[in-house]
Amino acid sequence: MTTAIELIKMLYNEGYFSTWRSQKEVKEYLEEKGFNFSNQLILLSLKNATKKGFLTKKIENKKIKFSQREPPEIKIKKKKFEELNEVLSNITSKKLGERFQQDIRELNTAFTYDCGNSAAFLLRKILEKTIFFVFAKNNKTHLIKNKTNNQFIGLDSMIDLVSREKINGVPILLPKTAKELRGIKFLGDSAAHDYLADIEVSEINHQLPYWTMAIKQLSEKI
Repeated sequence: MTTAIELIKMLYNEGYFSTWRSQKEVKEYLEEKGFNFSNQLILLSLKNATKKGFLTKKIENKKIKFSQREPPEIKIKKKKFEELNEVLSNITSKKLGERFQQDIRELNTAFTYDCGNSAAFLLRKILEKTIFFVFAKNNKTHLIKNKTNNQFIGLDSMIDLVSREKINGVPILLPKTAKELRGIKFLGDSAAHDYLADIEVSEINHQLPYWTMAIKQLSEKI
């Protein structure tokens, strides 16, 4: 799930805005890549990019054109990814790699290009998926199903459950760790369901230690 503003950020980082571009040119370029957004949404995203400071605009022949304010610097944040990928490798080593590989690739891309909405959504998704596999691998799937309709419970209820349920006498997740996961869940929910939300990577960074700790604890139970 990639939003229009995140695609604009990616084009900026790729150097696409090294020359002046009209809204029409941006739309056509995105369509070539398989992304179809309305003219209004693309124009709004371009204007938001100017407010955020990485694009600038001018009027030329009665048309608004956009260009980079300064050259982009693409730097894969290796230090931030080292621990993250080490934790995720714990999951893949449990023969669940194929189930997580796409999420991991997209998460790295989201952080590389400062796509906060995508990063928040993926962190939430990986968390929920990991909790599911903990219960599935320990023959406790029935605990994460609603007794009235047999549907899987939501992430809120899953977080409560992992802080109470034990495997071999040890809590699946320490209550303090579970409590801190509410922040990641909130950001992920906002990215997925609030069309007015624009999550920045900086908002996610301070939540990452708790998320990483939770994934470590959970992967030990798979």
